[in-house]
Amino acid sequence: MASVLSKTTKGTSSEHLGNTGLIRSLVCFDGGNRTLQWLDPCGRVRSIPAFIKHFDPSWQDMQPDDQSVVIEFESEHFVLGAVARDNQGTPVVQDDKCELARKLVLAALEPNPGQNAVRVERLAIALPTSRSELAVKQVRAIEGTHEFTRNGESIIATVRKVEPIDETLAAYRWASLHRLYSSKQNINGVLDLGGGTGIGRLYSVSGSLMRDADLILPGTKELAIKISVRLNAQIGASAPLAAIMDGVERGDYELGTSGVNFRGAFENARAEWLDEIRGEVKTRWGRWLSSGELGEVIVVGGSAPLAEPLQAATKGRFRIAPDPQFISISGMARL
Repeated sequence: MASVLSKTTKGTSSEHLGNTGLIRSLVCFDGGNRTLQWLDPCGRVRSIPAFIKHFDPSWQDMQPDDQSVVIEFESEHFVLGAVARDNQGTPVVQDDKCELARKLVLAALEPNPGQNAVRVERLAIALPTSRSELAVKQVRAIEGTHEFTRNGESIIATVRKVEPIDETLAAYRWASLHRLYSSKQNINGVLDLGGGTGIGRLYSVSGSLMRDADLILPGTKELAIKISVRLNAQIGASAPLAAIMDGVERGDYELGTSGVNFRGAFENARAEWLDEIRGEVKTRWGRWLSSGELGEVIVVGGSAPLAEPLQAATKGRFRIAPDPQFISISGMARL
């Protein structure tokens, strides 16, 4: 998994997004299970850890930083990001991110510089599937006018339209635009490996989503469970899944400050996890693989680097995208 430190990169310019005065024509938000990502008013990618912590300001002092956003909304106070994680907040992966979307998206509702009000013409939100009536209903509840405080600044934000975006679509469009697929004469795909689940999707030669080929795969939460089982046998105690996933993400395979190193358990668990993913891919996509119709599959998401053995085993047919954690949020601005 890539680092979840707040990232400022060359993104889509505010002029391209059509930001003028109080209006932002497009705001992009991806509330993932491991990171919350959005494009700020200048088109820069922002990414913070996906944690939420409700607090009582009469005795708890939560301060924002470059990885955290402090919100007051509808008489509730909560912090998102690293400060929430460090104060034993709830990982989004352990909750319902669609149900939380109305709170999580407030991190992204930033006015243009020098303003304290914003009208968002289109709010693009990534969803596992835009065909889920419940999920779509939950995120469309964001439409309307909201008054809240973001990092101590009072904001009035009006969201005119919420547009649910199928996960993998933005990555596919970005990969196609930047010629990451060798040939457009084949069916190509995207494998998005996230914290809660992984999603595999194929796109036709014309670029249409082939919904009959959808794959729901175990995400890194399942990998963490496999590691936890092995650790339980090793140290005689269960380990928090979030701590395991953090150790994997850092690449030190340390269980917090306990001094327990689980690199061996990780290697064995990852091999089992990737075998399960390959098995699902062969079963679901077998006819396109055997017929030669399937060209290449770009692997994206925060957990994409964990799939290096899959890339090697397929001789690059499944290939990890450049900057895989941020390809989707960057691509959303082009939809």
